[in-house]
Amino acid sequence: MRFRVKTTFALDTRFWRIAQSGVWASFCFIFALTSLSMPTGLGTTLDIFLSITVGTLGLAISAILLALLLALIGLPIPRLFIGGVLFDLIATYLLFWIPGSGIAVSIASSVIITLLGVLLGCWMAIIASQHIKTRTKWIFSITLCILASIVISLLSSEKSDINREFSISNSEVSTIPLSSPADPGLFDTTYFTYGSGYDLHREEYGLKAELKSSTVDASSYINKWPRLRSLFWGFDQKSLPLNGRVWMPAGEGPYPLVLMVHGNHLMEDYSDGGYGYLGELLASRGFIAISVDENFLNYSVWSNIPENDIKARTWLLLKHLQQIEIFSDQSNSPFYHNVNFEQIALIGHSRGGQAVAMAADAERWFRSDPDLKNDLNNFSIKAVIALAPTDTKVDGIQAKLRNISYMVLQGSRDGDLNEYFGERQYDRASFTPDAVGFKTYLHIPNANHSQFNTSWGGLDISMPKGLLLNRSEMMLASDQRQIAKVYISAFLETTLHDSQDYNPLFRDYRTGRDWLPDSIYYNRYEDGNFLALARYDEDKDRTTLLNKGTAEASNGLRWSEEASTSQNKSVLLEKRGNKSQPSSYSLSWDEGKIINQFTEADGLSLSIADQSMEVGLEQNNILPLSEITITLDTSDGVSVTLPLSQFMTLQPMIIPQFTKNKWLEKHFDDGNYNLPEKAILQTIELPFEDFERANSNFKPAHIHRFTLNFNTGPIKIILDDVGLYRN
Repeated sequence: MRFRVKTTFALDTRFWRIAQSGVWASFCFIFALTSLSMPTGLGTTLDIFLSITVGTLGLAISAILLALLLALIGLPIPRLFIGGVLFDLIATYLLFWIPGSGIAVSIASSVIITLLGVLLGCWMAIIASQHIKTRTKWIFSITLCILASIVISLLSSEKSDINREFSISNSEVSTIPLSSPADPGLFDTTYFTYGSGYDLHREEYGLKAELKSSTVDASSYINKWPRLRSLFWGFDQKSLPLNGRVWMPAGEGPYPLVLMVHGNHLMEDYSDGGYGYLGELLASRGFIAISVDENFLNYSVWSNIPENDIKARTWLLLKHLQQIEIFSDQSNSPFYHNVNFEQIALIGHSRGGQAVAMAADAERWFRSDPDLKNDLNNFSIKAVIALAPTDTKVDGIQAKLRNISYMVLQGSRDGDLNEYFGERQYDRASFTPDAVGFKTYLHIPNANHSQFNTSWGGLDISMPKGLLLNRSEMMLASDQRQIAKVYISAFLETTLHDSQDYNPLFRDYRTGRDWLPDSIYYNRYEDGNFLALARYDEDKDRTTLLNKGTAEASNGLRWSEEASTSQNKSVLLEKRGNKSQPSSYSLSWDEGKIINQFTEADGLSLSIADQSMEVGLEQNNILPLSEITITLDTSDGVSVTLPLSQFMTLQPMIIPQFTKNKWLEKHFDDGNYNLPEKAILQTIELPFEDFERANSNFKPAHIHRFTLNFNTGPIKIILDDVGLYRN
């Protein structure tokens, strides 16, 4: 045994010692990438250096120990080299598996990366050898280049899954004849920060903060605060700071107040500066915009994430409102008499998107909070904007906004929240009859999660997992933020400045095509003037509707009321097979029951999604959308039929591929990206004046039947929220 130990490295010749450098290079590459997802707060360069140093020490120690073990076993192989290879395999596997890549993907990634390291090392050893012929060196070099090219092509071969035939180019709708809401406004702006005056890492909240804010005790909501987190920040949950970046119009106010709050990102990679592009724009258009710092509630590799963090985020946002109210009463403060607390909007991204909805419905969670309950009614939150929000239950309940304008922006390529949670909160937002507010949902198939924030980068998941994401067809970050600027600015002009100039944008995205990047969009819209005729949530009987209406289908059309989200039902219309016989789905009402509503309405509105691709692919025959027609029948015998495409061309179902290839899609992250694609509804308004032009005898007051006609098959359509609208 002593002899074996003494001869542990006897077979590790010069060739294998040189080859070891390739193995070292491969894990250095992965370790360096991983360090980007494990920041220490000391800076990226130092983080990379530390990770490579620690990895090198790990390789050296592990390779020696494994070599000793192999020597004791007596295997006649280059033991130090093999020990390094085994370390590389295990370490790379763990670096993919721990963050959740899945076992199969972690094994495959580990084997491929380590094999490339081995081949690179062997190539270096061959080139350095004086005993190997030049021809052999060339053959090995060419072979290695081919293998490397194959791997690189696999990593970069991203399949396009967007049908470019369908885009914003559908231009039969007139655009809004105004300058873009994303253009800077007329106000000069100022920028400053407020903070506790004490911050270990950011001087803008420390000595350079223009206003000193108080600290707040969140121990009622956060019980545990790790020591490493206290060591990093210099405080715990009992003294959380109120820090904010402020963009304000110059001159006397008062101005509407807009609070922006980030979501969960790496704690050490600060998020609050990532909305400066919005802050500058909004301030120039007459809003006080504040980006709230909640980085100390974010995730860290070293100290995890505080418990109950979404509730704490919401509570902290409300404490900022209290602090700003205090500032507004101080004569030496820029806020002095400049804040209109009757006009407040909240913007949130990711977990912040859920927090702003909760803050607008704060009494559900904070009515018994002694520091908040007396002030909850002092702040008039008129509008809430969510960018790719979460939507989880907190204390077993969720926000239900009432008479508060609500907007969601969401992308199909959201690699973090790929289930479109924003639509759930949209469904829970409601209005009393004739309420001023409205709700709108914009779905952007080639937008992702992170690019709404300028500091979050282009990947929605951490490295090295992020190498496997499919970025094909993902829009440029500048385009994604242009969409955010257009919609957020227009939304706040409408809700806080009481301007109706941009309202058509929310009813039909095509009216803003001059301002928006060329892309695919879906939008939903509903306001307090909407009278629902069919919600499909009222009971379990598919034949009955609101206002004593009835529903029926004909000629083999299968129909059922099914859940489109966890809190909402829609009707599913489906016909499989190559059937040429026309079919239809009709909604009917007793004219006398709702005649006044039809008389006052400007048109009929419905939300619809085309999923015919699912059944059409089976027969290689997808229903041409132009063959869907709308028929309105009146009680005096008039019937008018118009093609649905006259009002809007339905976009096809989008099935994004999140990873590089189908195998990864199935196995990556335990199949969490391989979910059934859900319907993305599009609101379409059918103006009665179009039907009157088609037949002068048509009288909207006498409508008693609405019919969707399908002239062929196969089809699969989702229908919801049928009702009457007023402009």
